[in-house]
Amino acid sequence: MVIGADGVRSKARELVLGYVDKPKSSGYAVFRAWFSNKDMIQDPRTKHFCENGDTFNGWIGPDVHFLFSTIKNGQDCCWVLTHKDDADIEESWSFPGKLEDVYKVIEDWDPICKAIVEKTPSIVDWKLVYRDPLPRWVSEHGRIALLGDSAHPFLPTSAQGATQAMEDGVVLAVCLKRGGKNGVPASVRAYQDIRYERVCAVQKTGETTRDLWHKADWEKVAKDPASIQMPREDWIFRFDAERNAEEVFSKIVEVN
Repeated sequence: MVIGADGVRSKARELVLGYVDKPKSSGYAVFRAWFSNKDMIQDPRTKHFCENGDTFNGWIGPDVHFLFSTIKNGQDCCWVLTHKDDADIEESWSFPGKLEDVYKVIEDWDPICKAIVEKTPSIVDWKLVYRDPLPRWVSEHGRIALLGDSAHPFLPTSAQGATQAMEDGVVLAVCLKRGGKNGVPASVRAYQDIRYERVCAVQKTGETTRDLWHKADWEKVAKDPASIQMPREDWIFRFDAERNAEEVFSKIVEVN
């Protein structure tokens, strides 16, 4: 069998579906950056972000949010700025962005945001697109299976893209092991059946969280700051994909 784990611009997807699945614009794009802390730690305004292990900070406004974090115990820095998409950029991880455009978006924001951006050597401008849930992830004869972004791209505000890809891998491994080498087609279809509804539900959280931030009722937030926090729901974060697959597999596949 072939596992198509070739990302959001998957070639395997067309083989499974029999047609080219077109992305839809979400109306947003993301400026993204990843860089060393060397300039951050030289600036009294920003060095504290890198001095106490890894940190995460966010700034939210109407139809825009800026998230900054440090990685590897403060050695590397990364930020994302989600903004309205008013340019005809491609669906790409590497389309170059301009710092001047970032400054325009955060012009009236907390000055610390500009201080962070000033340390950034280069950025990409990533068009946020989405795809409706695919009708299937597995080819007609059960010989090709899509996994991860090739099957179900996520908006970054879900914070679940990599996690759900790992869950895919775990469940597919359980199904193939349980079904044996003579039961590959049935096992691959079981993988899809076990994963499909859960993934579709988790995908929706990307739009929910984005709207929670971008369309916030600030009077409500002033009274209840917790209302703007990213949801951490147990059905997502405490789910045991391996155990669930073991429990469900025998109910949907007859094993000799």
